[in-house]
Amino acid sequence: MQYLVFDNNVTQRWKHVKDFVESCNDVNFWVDIKRHTRLLLKETMEFCMDYEITNHINATRHQRTELRLDYRNGYYYRNLDTELGPIDDLKIPRRRLGLFKTKVFELYQRRQKAVNEAICNVFLSGVSTRDVSAAIKPLLETTFSASCVSRITKNLNSKVKEFHKRKLLDEYQFLFLDGITLSVKSSLKAVKKLVLVAYGITIFGKKDLISFRIASSESQSSWEAFLNDLYTRGLKGDNLKLIITDGCKGLHAALDIVYAYTKRQHCWVHKLRNVAKTLRKSDEKQVLSEAKKIYKAKTKREAVRLFRLWKNHWYKLYPKAVNCIEKDLDELLSFLEIPIPEKYKALIRKRIRTTNVIERSFREVRRRIRPMSCFTNQDSVNRIIYAIFTRLNNKWEDKPLVEFTQFI
Repeated sequence: MQYLVFDNNVTQRWKHVKDFVESCNDVNFWVDIKRHTRLLLKETMEFCMDYEITNHINATRHQRTELRLDYRNGYYYRNLDTELGPIDDLKIPRRRLGLFKTKVFELYQRRQKAVNEAICNVFLSGVSTRDVSAAIKPLLETTFSASCVSRITKNLNSKVKEFHKRKLLDEYQFLFLDGITLSVKSSLKAVKKLVLVAYGITIFGKKDLISFRIASSESQSSWEAFLNDLYTRGLKGDNLKLIITDGCKGLHAALDIVYAYTKRQHCWVHKLRNVAKTLRKSDEKQVLSEAKKIYKAKTKREAVRLFRLWKNHWYKLYPKAVNCIEKDLDELLSFLEIPIPEKYKALIRKRIRTTNVIERSFREVRRRIRPMSCFTNQDSVNRIIYAIFTRLNNKWEDKPLVEFTQFI
């Protein structure tokens, strides 16, 4: 690298700059800058450690004094990954009476905290542990194995605990509850685990993946424990207008205990899937098309009228399909009873009549875990889900749903 020597003559300084820029292209310029900056950093760190050991033994090199507390014992060398890239063969002083502990970096440290944070941030942004190294190499000029990245991301365990224990504001007006099934290794084989998830929309229109917990099934006890946790952390439900679910019996039994006085909405997508199972393929399209007219009605009275017409048309052929909707009709039409300004009625009703909003988050989870055949343990599940949910929540932070703030 060519060093620029400046004097007091401004014209001469500018000439030096132009000559230097013309002598190298953009790539070489920044490569040289980073390399020499690392060299300067290395020299500065070594100087600081020499200064520290001088103060520690209370004597300079070769100084004879009764105040000396210890003696130098040469150096040892180590590598350190920094924000500026890798520093090789960093010279660290030793002393005779014990291990010298410098304040420049922590004992046994191989990477700056900023490097670990950068790796965790890339992981949180949705990059798999195998791809983190490739994503971060152009900046840090070093590589990390998937196992190394995995060890670093274990630092997220403490953040996962904080996420599970954080206090919740009782500001949610719509609460969506659902679960996603994942494979997790056990002692003998891979087993299916369910991740219970709560997604909310606040009175300020903010979307929020509120919490998640790993459970063995969608039983009443599992959902009740999950809902009680939300309640004790602050989600009392005073502002809740509607709880949207997929119709799981265990979930509704738990809701009868924790949020017994909040209206519930059955997901129309899940319900129509169940209806489709009772239909012949030849009639499926027509039956479902007519059934969809029910939830597109402008009022509950009109929806009930359309259901009766649909029932009269199809009951003889498909009594099971009709009964499937009829037994839950009131909870399927709960969203039509929520007072909404006419301007936003169609848009809001479309969002709150199904659990699609939470299913979109599940699609992101499935996309993220597609390269993984199975999770190693439950801690790895917690880290991945936390990473995805944190990224989504950060993405939504400054993008409120304006229409949901119009009927606080």
